[in-house]
Amino acid sequence: MTAPPPVPAFAAALLLAVAVAVPASSAAEEWRFPGARYQAMGGAGVAVVNDAHAAYWNPGALAFNHSTGVEFPFALSTAALGDALADADAIADFIAQNGFAGVLAKMQTGVPLTPAELQDALSIAVGRLPGLGEPGEGFMALPDLGFVMRRGRLAVTVRGSGTLGVDPILDLANLGFSDDVDALTQVANVVAAGSDRSALFTNAGSQSLADSIAALAAWSQNQAEELVYQSEQVGLDTSAGGVRALVELIAEDTGALTAGDLSANGSGALVQGLLTQEVGIAYAQPLFGNRLGIGGQVRYVRGTTSTQLIQFDDVVDGRDLIEEITDFENRESTQTASADLGVLFRPNYRWRFGVVGRNLTSPSFEATGAEDYDLEPQVRAGVALNLLPNWVFAVDVDVTENDSDAIDDYASRLLSVGSEYVLGIGEGELALRAGAFSNLAEDPSDSLTLTAGLGFRVWRLELDLAVAASPVFEEIEVDDLEIPSRLSISGSLRWLTHF
Repeated sequence: MTAPPPVPAFAAALLLAVAVAVPASSAAEEWRFPGARYQAMGGAGVAVVNDAHAAYWNPGALAFNHSTGVEFPFALSTAALGDALADADAIADFIAQNGFAGVLAKMQTGVPLTPAELQDALSIAVGRLPGLGEPGEGFMALPDLGFVMRRGRLAVTVRGSGTLGVDPILDLANLGFSDDVDALTQVANVVAAGSDRSALFTNAGSQSLADSIAALAAWSQNQAEELVYQSEQVGLDTSAGGVRALVELIAEDTGALTAGDLSANGSGALVQGLLTQEVGIAYAQPLFGNRLGIGGQVRYVRGTTSTQLIQFDDVVDGRDLIEEITDFENRESTQTASADLGVLFRPNYRWRFGVVGRNLTSPSFEATGAEDYDLEPQVRAGVALNLLPNWVFAVDVDVTENDSDAIDDYASRLLSVGSEYVLGIGEGELALRAGAFSNLAEDPSDSLTLTAGLGFRVWRLELDLAVAASPVFEEIEVDDLEIPSRLSISGSLRWLTHF
């Protein structure tokens, strides 16, 4: 009969079972990676952390390695989710190059469009704006700056962090070329009386689309065929279901007294964010012969929210788009408190297992013109293995699936892997770090991000640097740039001393 596993091994297995359980959904932002060491290791820090950053990563780790020191970390991360950044840039660039403001002005006053202007309107309404409507797409920027101090089992943190989300919005209620029945001449006047465009159709299904539009009371057969022909001219596939639906919607809206026109279209982006300034105190207690550490942190948090709606025609090029995004309006400030709890289990010198829960009190922050910005509890678990005394390998995973308040329909559940190898050099050390992380709530291959970094220690002074980048690139038409869909840099300066 096989003997039951010893208590430490059983506890470790139980801890891992909790970590891989079916994740609960939580209204929270993506798990962040403060500290350049942990950024370089792909965000695998729950079971590895051994410095003042334990207040964030796992307060239970403060029960061990009673070091004393201060650290000044900084980080900036950006993420372009899906094709939203490229879509917004393409719209802004199109407006700048084609003088589209004049087309919108004609729609507002009922002045007929030329064939070229009709093509421009179709290109925006059917070819470009729909890209803004994909769920879970947007742009995020995550800055961090702080001060952390540790003395034995006690840690004090002062931290400022921000979450800026640019969430695209698609308005399907205002796609028509006019809100005046008489202004149907905007379409009628671009086709000569008695002409027939159907002979020029090249896409399969174009005739059936024209017949469907002609069935509407306000449209003649020639007008319907003209609209479909001009759609072909700008490269739209009129046999595709999505294109057909949008062209039909435009036809229904044009001339309908209850519908708005493209000049009133609200498509664009909702820019919203949360800036938090917090002070925290963390403490841990060792148990069971220094095999188990249980710790917690209480935090005072001052959060400032901001919201701003940018419509697609508010900008004239990509650079103006950046200026609009960074011009924050509608601010609200809220003061609150929160608490975190962490557990670290060390059955032997090789293995470590950890679980941490953050924002256990579900802090909420008021927002002007939008729902409150909530930070519901997040749970993350990790395991670390010392392959050699100077070589560690670690894996972290979010137990909760986190639903963003900054980007609608964006969910994250990060899986992180990382490793660190430390070389002794005279009186100092050189740490080589590498890792990767991916979002299990999306296609892991599309969200893969690679990380790397170095750590230098000379006497009591330590410098850590890290960079993270996605192998997936986002194409930006302005200046013909290609940038990684995710990009992060971080660093920290630590001074180890005795008080």
